[in-house]
Amino acid sequence: MYHPGEERFRIARNIKLIRELRNYDQRYVASALRVGRSTLSTWENGLTEVKIENLIRLAQVLGLDDYRQIIDFDPDALFKKK
Repeated sequence: MYHPGEERFRIARNIKLIRELRNYDQRYVASALRVGRSTLSTWENGLTEVKIENLIRLAQVLGLDDYRQIIDFDPDALFKKK
């Protein structure tokens, strides 16, 4: 069953993890997006939902090809042994 709250928290976790993997701090990303650092923090903590236009811009700042890479990011896949 689909739970919108779960998706919001998954996206929030992914935003923070991708940002940290890129070694970007919140100030840098927020500045590049032209939003406040506190706004980025609320997205990363799942307190507010990220609008699609912000996900698109966020993907660009994080060096991703598509915003869906944030939504579909699988951190477990990074650490699985092949």
